[in-house]
Parts: sequence; structure tokens; C-alpha cells
Amino acid sequence: MRWGRVEETYGEDPFLSSEMGVAFVKSFEKMQIITTPKHFIANVGDGGRDSYPIHMNERYLQEIIFPPFKAVFSRGGARSVMTSYNSLDGTPSSANDWLLNQKLKHDWKFGGFVISDAGAVGGSLVLHNTSPDYATSGAQTVKGGLDVIFQTAYDHYKLFLPAFTDGRVDDKKLDGAVARVLKAKFELGLFENPTCQLNS
Repeated sequence: MRWGRVEETYGEDPFLSSEMGVAFVKSFEKMQIITTPKHFIANVGDGGRDSYPIHMNERYLQEIIFPPFKAVFSRGGARSVMTSYNSLDGTPSSANDWLLNQKLKHDWKFGGFVISDAGAVGGSLVLHNTSPDYATSGAQTVKGGLDVIFQTAYDHYKLFLPAFTDGRVDDKKLDGAVARVLKAKFELGLFENPTCQLNS
């Protein structure tokens, strides 16, 4: 097996993974620690390689891949989730409207925030070739349902900033992303006497 992240999983059985995931996540969430299950979704490709294109039919996703995530959200109370590096049917997971907006936020009513894996947003440019530059990849991810662009150094924000200042990122989408993060922090009691209603 060439997949270098096998130690980050609970195995291949959706029931076992669900039960172990809920037990782990629920314990932390009860202590007011935001948990971030990963990687959403299917971060393993043919030949055991991660970060590669994934082509799975929806039935397989629904029966095998999705159940542990649905369980840690609905029963475990996870308030965050991390996207995977790979693409799903040609669209990077961090910018996948069907995965993040339709499935996760609309169908499953997930109220937490979605964060990318480290450097994953730039993967649209350097790995998947679905974006011409970093700024565009940032705009694609926010439109696709990502709430937080996670990088490994603060200065990396400069790579994505142009899309947030030239109108490519819709203000309502940005407001929604910020609100989801603030909502999670408010639930932790990090804000006292909020002056505005936070809606996702």
C-alpha cells in the first residue's frame, strides 16, 4: 500500500469508522473543543495514492464513504470539517459545489465551517490544473463552499487576496463563510454579548 495516510483512518468499514468517529468527536465537543474530521472526501486514489483524481459513483459515496462523516456531524456534533486534496469527478474537493454546498450544507444541514487541508486551495493550480492562478483558485473555493483557506504561512494570504478585493469573491459568500466561523466561536463562549445575529 503506497497511501501514506492510512494511519489517519479508522479502517474501511463504514459502521466501525462511524462508531469510533462519534466516540472520539463527541468527547472533545463535550469539552467545548471544535473537532475537524478529515479528509472530506475520499482522499485515496487508484494504486493507493492520495491527492489524486477520484471517480466514484454516488451510490458508493452514499453507502461507504459518507456514513462516517454524517455520523460525526449528526451524532458527534463536529463543528468543522477539513476537505481533502484530491478532486472528485474533475473538481477539487475544496471547491466542489456539489460536495460542499449541496450535500454537506444543504442536504445534511451541516452548520459548522469547512476548512481546507494545508495548501489544498493552491492544488487547483499546481495539482488539478483547474485554475490559472492562486487568486482564481481562492475565488473558486469560496464559491464552491469552502469557509477557511488554510495555508502554512501567514504571508500566503497575498496569493489569494486579489480575488477578495477585485470583486471575484461575492460579498454574501464571504459574509457567510465568516459567519460560520464566528458562530462556532460564539458557541464556545469566546464572544460575550454579541451585537449581531450570526446566520450561516
